[in-house]
Amino acid sequence: MIEDITDSDLTKMIREENDETALNELIFRHSGIYVDMLKKFGFKCLTQIQIQDIMSDKDYVIYKAALEYDPSKAKFSTHLANKAKYMCLTQKTKNKKNKASTSFEEIQFYHKDKSLTPDESCKTNDSFTRILNLINKHKDQRLKVIFHERYFCGNRGKLKPWKEVAKKINLSAQGCINIHDKAIRELSHKIDNEKIKF
Repeated sequence: MIEDITDSDLTKMIREENDETALNELIFRHSGIYVDMLKKFGFKCLTQIQIQDIMSDKDYVIYKAALEYDPSKAKFSTHLANKAKYMCLTQKTKNKKNKASTSFEEIQFYHKDKSLTPDESCKTNDSFTRILNLINKHKDQRLKVIFHERYFCGNRGKLKPWKEVAKKINLSAQGCINIHDKAIRELSHKIDNEKIKF
């Protein structure tokens, strides 16, 4: 069974055979690590859009990590964690060099509490609650189920696979992804437009 195959052998199957089942298994096993590294190294210094972009690249980054993996140097989980960390720190460095524009969440927090800079706290409980409220009030009620199942119902802190999310609303996995991605674009646009309040 695929669940019994080691990470090293899965990466070999991906490199030599471009095995999609092996890739899906790696994604299932290690998405949680990727998200954890994004939380640790990205949430306090990147904009919402940048976090979203890195998150949307997750499956591709895991695929690239599998192609580049050398089992003699480290465990696959360590290899992937380092890649995710590097992505966050690289973007942070670019932000400092380019003086990237402040996101809506950063501006909102800065106006509420000037004792902290946006870079110190660009993700707050208030903004997270706001985003969840926007999802809950969305006209497509399937969206609430998709987000809840995908981000809060996975095993051991991992993201629930799209095919399992899809079963909850009787859609294809791709159908769920399409609804999810469209909503992310809408929410990002809505949040960006709220900059005019300041």
